[in-house]
Amino acid sequence: MAEDPVPRRILLVDPLAGTRVTVQAMLDAAGHEVLPVSDWDAAEGVLLRADVTAVVMALAEPGFDGLEAARRLRGRLPPQADLPLVGTTSGLRRGEEAEALAAGFDVLLVRPFGDAELLAAIDQAARDRTPPPRLDPSRRAAMRAAMGPAALAAADDAAMEVPARLLAPIYANGATAEEYAAAGAAVAAAMAEVGAIAAEAAARRLADSPAEGRRLVYPLMSAIVAARVALRTDRMTAAREDPIWAASDTPSGETP
Repeated sequence: MAEDPVPRRILLVDPLAGTRVTVQAMLDAAGHEVLPVSDWDAAEGVLLRADVTAVVMALAEPGFDGLEAARRLRGRLPPQADLPLVGTTSGLRRGEEAEALAAGFDVLLVRPFGDAELLAAIDQAARDRTPPPRLDPSRRAAMRAAMGPAALAAADDAAMEVPARLLAPIYANGATAEEYAAAGAAVAAAMAEVGAIAAEAAARRLADSPAEGRRLVYPLMSAIVAARVALRTDRMTAAREDPIWAASDTPSGETP
């Protein structure tokens, strides 16, 4: 049996008891915790109670529409909307894989498959869904090389002012799709300037999916708060680790 080095809590959704048991046995043997259910209503109950880290789900079986279930999963708020999702099917009809990917599946496996294929698919989906780091180390290093502490803090504050100005009104009052897209693009550009990768990605999601509008603003605002903390921590860490840089704003003879 292949071994997966990352233990996960996996929601397994399959209406067929036989395939559900087979897939669960593979995952159990690899050291994962498996939460098996037979339909999506039960799956949503699990998502309310447990911290799931991946989903393995049948694509289509009698009485079960995996495409609709995938769309419902992707319609939830992050982080559940971004869970790795592996689909399983007994055979592909023309265009089925494209439909599955469009609905939100990350990888599609055709039965029969082995444990190694299943674990590799889960790993691939997890890699594809791994959120970006909060900050870009190379961008932050370049900014510190070009700026002293005060200038860097000013640049960070200027970037943070953009979402503060744009997001609060549309969160409170809503906006048109064009306004959501424009705000997302502007915030993404500001976050890119200071190397706030995760916040930039969240803003680009709003810019690219303005029809989802207000539903994406809250997770974006959460990412902005996290970015603000990360930027401040980055400056404090740099000052602690490089006293010469920390004192570069202080005129000669003055105490830093």
